Amino acid sequence: MPGKDSPIKIILVDDEIEACDNLKSILEDYVEVSVSILGTANDTTEAEHLIKMHDPDAVFLDIEMPDENAFQFLERLVPYDFEIVFVTAYDEYAIKAFKLNAVDYILKPICIDELDNAMQKLKERVDYRFLVKHAEHQIKTLKEISNKEPQHKIVLRTLNHIEIVEFKDIYYIEGLGRYCKIFFHKENTLREITMSNIISDYEEILPKDLFYRIHKSYMVNCAHVSKIMNEHTYEVVVKNKITLPVGRRRYSDFIRFLKEHNFHIE
Repeated sequence: MPGKDSPIKIILVDDEIEACDNLKSILEDYVEVSVSILGTANDTTEAEHLIKMHDPDAVFLDIEMPDENAFQFLERLVPYDFEIVFVTAYDEYAIKAFKLNAVDYILKPICIDELDNAMQKLKERVDYRFLVKHAEHQIKTLKEISNKEPQHKIVLRTLNHIEIVEFKDIYYIEGLGRYCKIFFHKENTLREITMSNIISDYEEILPKDLFYRIHKSYMVNCAHVSKIMNEHTYEVVVKNKITLPVGRRRYSDFIRFLKEHNFHIE
């Protein structure tokens, strides 16, 4: 899986040799995104062999081919771990193509602007896959390390940035669906970093006697909680004056947790 600046690994599949050569030439010479063409195939048997051999990021597929069309081919390969771009002379398959979550559906003769736009979308998906896989690996590594010996810091790595942060310097984590923002103190500044992990990943690996999930979207370092408010809504204030919500159903357990772990808060 490439990083941010690595070429996207691609296999081209079309029963017409000239069509493969033409697409290869356009991708290598006319689109902005950097590519590496791993091979071309003129039937699905050859395509399957290339996919198993090279593990591509994406496969560019013609639809109508002898013996087996693209949809039959993909159904036979399920589950597959690559993105799909359809390149075809037929427009009647577009809906079926997008039901397979294809990156794009390009009609022949190929328009370079349309192909360039498809490549931008493809790059976004490939970069996202890289981030997710890297994040999964990081979480797995942290779990393995934490099972062996106590840890005091975490490595936060994005596509182009690395932060090494001590647990005690993390203020809170905000869950944003498939992502998280981690807010931490470093060099007298409140900083933040966006990670491609869900909040429950950090709930599992961060010290359970220090961090508490106060809300479905927030986890807080209790050492930085300076005040609890429970007048109209339940909220906590961390030392940098930021107010965070506390889930109504979590409030009682949160107060109990603070007492059990000797956090003295207003």
